[in-house]
Amino acid sequence: MVKDFYASHKIQWRFIVEKAAWWGGFYERLIRSVKLALRKILSKTTLCREELETLLIEIEVGLNSRPLTYVFSEFQEPVPLTPARMLLGRRVITYLLPGVLFIPI
Repeated sequence: MVKDFYASHKIQWRFIVEKAAWWGGFYERLIRSVKLALRKILSKTTLCREELETLLIEIEVGLNSRPLTYVFSEFQEPVPLTPARMLLGRRVITYLLPGVLFIPI
């Protein structure tokens, strides 16, 4: 079924060097973060489609809420830049799942 879908949409797999930033190492690291979060949350649990979709959205929010710039300890300092702030122009409220560790890139 998956092979048929890929064939009908002319999608081909192209493997890249994982640690080479110029070959996509930066997004490979994000994929690794998503896989790690899924492994920690699910272990050997199976989910229905809606539950998996909700879980992936929660992981996405967690990854997009990570600061990309220095986080100041003072109250009046600038708000740290995050991927969510660049995409949406505002802070995204996160409800992280207990026991999930998001490792910064």
